[in-house]
Amino acid sequence: MPVIYLIRHGQASFGKADYDQLSEAGWEQSRILGRALQNQQLGLPRAICGTMRRHRETAEATLAELGLPRDWHTDTGFNEYNHEALLAVDWPLASDRTALAQWLSQQDNPRKVFQARFEQALRRWQRGEGDYPESWPAFRERVLASTYSLGNTLSSGDSALVFTSGGAISVIIQHLMALDDEALITYNRNLINTSVTRLLVNAGKLRLVSINEHLHLPSEQVTYR
Repeated sequence: MPVIYLIRHGQASFGKADYDQLSEAGWEQSRILGRALQNQQLGLPRAICGTMRRHRETAEATLAELGLPRDWHTDTGFNEYNHEALLAVDWPLASDRTALAQWLSQQDNPRKVFQARFEQALRRWQRGEGDYPESWPAFRERVLASTYSLGNTLSSGDSALVFTSGGAISVIIQHLMALDDEALITYNRNLINTSVTRLLVNAGKLRLVSINEHLHLPSEQVTYR
């Protein structure tokens, strides 16, 4: 049966001027993943990438280690939600990078505090309490539409490497496991950078066979953001 490998991007640049780029650790995670995938029966995999820089850079490093052309099909359906827009509605301070950085520097655990505020913003978005460029139902619909569309193009023995983000992967998990909306936050919180979630495709149906595989990463390379 065809296999879809949902790959979360490598570590991005939290706290930097441009979050949407891999950190040095993110590049190395992606290279490690590429080497690990050499042991999989991929055949000649199809590569699909969201349009975000962190997606493209993860794909570039992974495919290079696999000895494959750095070439992929771009699908905006696998883009992440706009986290800055979500935060701006719930936490206006987040729109001012300088003020936000200063505020975070005053916290004992900046990442933990930021995560709590971010999850609060996600829940407000899911409840539809605000004016967002993309609603929660619209986000779910586009991610699932792209996933099923991809599955329908694969034949027996095919594989696809999808370079995407934690939110998109979490939506797919939520849908296939018939979980409530909170699952987006639960899985998004715990998906590791360059982890792999596998789907089997059978007669247009998708089956979840693994979540958050990351044994390719040494413990010191495990990150969540």
